[in-house]
Amino acid sequence: MKHTKGGDCVLQETIKAVKEAEAKAEEIVRAAEEKAEAMEHQARKDAELLKEREREKARAQAAEAMSAAKEKASSVEASFESETAKEIAALKQMAAEKEGQAVGKVLEGLY
Repeated sequence: MKHTKGGDCVLQETIKAVKEAEAKAEEIVRAAEEKAEAMEHQARKDAELLKEREREKARAQAAEAMSAAKEKASSVEASFESETAKEIAALKQMAAEKEGQAVGKVLEGLY
């Protein structure tokens, strides 16, 4: 089989085209890998940002719940103190009445 000069040229052009296609394919793969890596990095950043937002949201909700609980506790405590003060006043009134009755009976016993 003889190779002609024109055939050599076609063969060289084919080899050159294959090498160029391989280089382009390698560049496409490299660019795709870089893009995938950048996307993964961005996804990690976004996930971390989202986690931090959720943490802050949870902290705010916890602070609100704590504030509401303190407010309720203060309200219950004030109500308890008010009821206790009423009970103490009633007991003092009853004690004063009983004291008056006791003094009256003692005086009756003396005369």
